[in-house]
Amino acid sequence: MSYYPACKESFESIKDALDSINEDSSFNNRKKIAILNGITDYQGSPEQNIDLLNRLKQGKLLKSAGAKSSGSGSGSTGSSGSFEQKIKNIENSNDFGNKKKAMVIIGNILLKKGYETGFVAGILANLYHEGNFGFFESSFYKSHPEAKPRYFKEMEKLGYGYDEKYSSKCVTDVSLLELKKLLDKLEKDKWEKGKFGLGCFQWTGGRTKNLVNFYLKENDGKDKITIDQVISAEAKFVLNELETISQYKSIYTDFKTNYKDNYDSEDAAYFAGDNICRRYEIPAQKEQRGKERGNTAKKIIKIMNNNE
Repeated sequence: MSYYPACKESFESIKDALDSINEDSSFNNRKKIAILNGITDYQGSPEQNIDLLNRLKQGKLLKSAGAKSSGSGSGSTGSSGSFEQKIKNIENSNDFGNKKKAMVIIGNILLKKGYETGFVAGILANLYHEGNFGFFESSFYKSHPEAKPRYFKEMEKLGYGYDEKYSSKCVTDVSLLELKKLLDKLEKDKWEKGKFGLGCFQWTGGRTKNLVNFYLKENDGKDKITIDQVISAEAKFVLNELETISQYKSIYTDFKTNYKDNYDSEDAAYFAGDNICRRYEIPAQKEQRGKERGNTAKKIIKIMNNNE
């Protein structure tokens, strides 16, 4: 039996690790390697990619007789570069305005997890077009009080104090532990738990409570949270929903089915941006906005791959 030389421990992506030893890191070749190593249903999932990566780090990844890799060394990082370079390309870009920090943090998380550049670009495009991270929905309707939604009126009537404590504020400026108590009380009272929107996608209902739990996990259960932690928590929250909720899981599998060996193409990025908008974010005028997100995803992947 023949094995690939062990890659450096610092690698967090199987694609980058294979590139570093001059091995073809395309999906088709990774699938061949996976089958050779007993992974017969390889779909390129993060779990499968981590399995391959761990074997490669240990020098226990079997290679076929026709594999071209013959030594370690730095090797090539592929035509589109390592994930570190992709993130650096975003940092060096003149685009994204005040969302740049968020794009860098989120892109880094997703690429490290092993997601393809096209899919990452699709997620980033949707996050870029959405609201500000960590902000509460505004309950102020001073010019048109008649337009104030019923749930805000009811919350005030029941004494939850949303207007004074949370409306239009950022979660960085409130007590996370008090916020959790409010959500627990809403649930206990069997009232519309967390009906108010929170975060960049203005999640509501039970999802609001789940999001707050992600905030608390990110900051180790502390009362206060930083904006970087908020951004990271919201990215992980989106990822968790895409990976675990049945109605969303097919968004990623459809991306992989439709683009197979073209995951890093502009077409793949467009598909991801549009699909995530229409099937996950689901804003008003979702068809029109889906096209907008798709075109932004194409722009993002060009920046990431330095093909502007």
